[in-house]
Amino acid sequence: MSLGSRIRQLRQSRGLTQQQLGGGKLSKSFISLVERERTRPSVDTLVLFARRLGTSVDALLGQDGHMPDLAAESLLTLSREAVLQRDYPTASKLLEAITFIAGKYGLAEAAREIQLQSAEIAIEQGDFVPASAALASVLGVCERDKDYWRLGRTLFLQGRQMLRQREYAKAVPLYEKALAVLRSARAGRDPVRIHTLIELGTALGSLDKPEPALRRYQEAAQSQAAKNNPILAGRAVWGLGWMHRKLGSLEQAREFLVKAKDVFESAEELTDLMRVLHNLGQVEYEQGQPKEALRHFHHALRVMERLQRPLDRAKILTEIGRVHFTLGELAEADHFVGEALAETQRTGDVVEAAEAQIVLSYVRLARGEVTGAVDGVRRAMTTFRERGMNGKALRMAREFGLALRKRGAYAESAEFLALVAESTLVASPGTASLLQVRT
Repeated sequence: MSLGSRIRQLRQSRGLTQQQLGGGKLSKSFISLVERERTRPSVDTLVLFARRLGTSVDALLGQDGHMPDLAAESLLTLSREAVLQRDYPTASKLLEAITFIAGKYGLAEAAREIQLQSAEIAIEQGDFVPASAALASVLGVCERDKDYWRLGRTLFLQGRQMLRQREYAKAVPLYEKALAVLRSARAGRDPVRIHTLIELGTALGSLDKPEPALRRYQEAAQSQAAKNNPILAGRAVWGLGWMHRKLGSLEQAREFLVKAKDVFESAEELTDLMRVLHNLGQVEYEQGQPKEALRHFHHALRVMERLQRPLDRAKILTEIGRVHFTLGELAEADHFVGEALAETQRTGDVVEAAEAQIVLSYVRLARGEVTGAVDGVRRAMTTFRERGMNGKALRMAREFGLALRKRGAYAESAEFLALVAESTLVASPGTASLLQVRT
């Protein structure tokens, strides 16, 4: 393989454009000439390429004795593609082979890449203990060797792990630090930076900070990387829809979510499609269209079945239960919320368990089971507070306190309304009931 072909292969495997590889120092046209073997780069330029591509000059040149580097790099490209396609068994087998090569020939950079990809797989599969250990190990190595590109990716994955574990307050500083490190590594246009912006928006939105979250999603949507990658663009647009929904701009939310839905359907990106359908169902519900909401929620469940992976199943089941409660169908609401709670026991998702518990408490209250309803809401509030979701806990106290008072349970109502009175929370006009809006 020629030098130009090798540079092109490595650049594409990193998800970089020619302009991004140049990073403001080298023009797109020059890099095109190098890749087409029309010109030869200087030693300084080769050093720059090697640093930005995460490899060595010798490996770029394909010098004798460096075939292990090339073999490892090729296998890492294949494993990365498998991770992006969520084919984790194939990715894991490839990483096993690369681990042998890296260990035998002392390939330090390949070893770091193995740890990063292994940690990403572990996070996606919910194996947080090995993921945490791998990330802690590679973090120290990257800091020591000033490998800022991989350091930024490591911080990003640590943030993703916190996001998956619903530790939103811990995720935010990790994402912010990742952005700063990627900037220092001159990786401002790297797709991982856009992923970081999007997931930072998700963490901020989950902490009831829609305005800063909206800014992050807008920055991601306007980036060159998003313009070159429809999936990234779709995720940024999805985030804009989610934030507009939280801000009460339901028509704008619907517009963005439908646009994201079209992108994911066209790309057959089923995981993202399922989540957008979930959000569209929530918007329909909040617009007073419960039957349409159910249609979107059940569509999301069918997509999940095609994936053969129960992603977010508890969330969707909870929403279906919420709609049935609104329709006065208590038995159906009880059934779907019960399924959601069973799913959270399997996954260990305590935040989603709290969401389901809220709906179940309203069902119990409607049946006159005041004590059981109050106990359920207390447990849910404790969970939200432990995750730094204090605004959500207070709004829940207000809405449930009013519901108790309406049922004539004045003593129990006073307990929850007193919490609101003692807080500094100022409810905005038109704030919807927690029974209606998942925040």
